[in-house]
Amino acid sequence: MLSLPRQVKSIKTILREGNDILHLLVTQSQELKSIQEIIASTIPFEFAICGIKEGILSIIVSKATEATSVMYREEEIISALSRAGVVANGVKTKVQPLKNKPSHYANRNRVSKNAAETVAMQAIEIGDSAISRALRRLSETLKKQRYQDSAKPS
Repeated sequence: MLSLPRQVKSIKTILREGNDILHLLVTQSQELKSIQEIIASTIPFEFAICGIKEGILSIIVSKATEATSVMYREEEIISALSRAGVVANGVKTKVQPLKNKPSHYANRNRVSKNAAETVAMQAIEIGDSAISRALRRLSETLKKQRYQDSAKPS
């Protein structure tokens, strides 16, 4: 078991004691956050700022359509940054899909065990042939869906 130190230092104390690397990281993080806040009024979707290297601002978006939108708004983004005193010559976008994107199966209602059989029985009893065929297809779909749900680990 890990023992806790007797005294835990605050972040201000750590930064004042000359931890240059940590101080540099905190400063850079604050600068990137302020740049993101400046650009947020220009870009109407979620994005993240990677950094600025040699005057090129790197922005991460989750969809290619959003990257295209950023490309068309490049001049607007650069002028917003220059009004705030940030020098940027260009914008580079990177598409990185969201990692915690919910599956389209996640919100799907679960099918009861006998749903496919019930629908199949109704298909037999229905007099209309078109509705009967549709119910048979639905029954097959429900069987497949039930099989896929049971094959997935929880």
